Amino acid sequence: MAANDDEAAFAPVFKKCARCGYSLRGLPADHACPECGLRFDRRCALFRVTNPKQLLVCWVMIFSGGWVTVRNLPHLANLAGASASEKVGAFAGVLWVVFVVAGLWYLAGRYRRGLEVAVTGDGLIVRLPGFNDDVIPWSDIGRASIMELPEEKPQIASVFIKSKNKTVQIGGVANVFPKHKDVERFVAEVNDRVDAAGAERSCLPPQADSDGATDPRK
Repeated sequence: MAANDDEAAFAPVFKKCARCGYSLRGLPADHACPECGLRFDRRCALFRVTNPKQLLVCWVMIFSGGWVTVRNLPHLANLAGASASEKVGAFAGVLWVVFVVAGLWYLAGRYRRGLEVAVTGDGLIVRLPGFNDDVIPWSDIGRASIMELPEEKPQIASVFIKSKNKTVQIGGVANVFPKHKDVERFVAEVNDRVDAAGAERSCLPPQADSDGATDPRK
């Protein structure tokens, strides 16, 4: 197959940059984002929440509690004749509504592109609650492994982060890996990238000290 035909047959996984959201339509298979420089290639993978029913249950509980407290708001118009418990309930309802609105505004801004985990050429991007949106470089990742869970449950991958010296869990309630084959693919791709990054660093020349001597340990 000719190079041009090969590029035409390639269906890119990322329509937008996983970091900045810039449109990547029309770019070749191997490219860098024109806006932020994040690298992409044919092996990049995107895992999205396909069945967020667990998250919806949480939001239903929040709105249910909010609805109950909103019912106390009419007491604000008659605080003079309200009992102490009614006053407390009314003010609690106001605070709860403010909390819910602020939370929805924050989530709508941060997760406007959805909940996802992106494997890119430069590193891992985890856009899930509990994670920031920064790129975790492959040099900062140890190994990834699969937690042993029943097939019918949302799968979880464990990833060791060197800079934090801890293992983080990706998946579970977020349900980015609905099937075992999904988490297997994710773990295999992460470990391949980590191994490639380690091999690339081992090929670098030793770093020189301030006096010009090289230290083979570096």
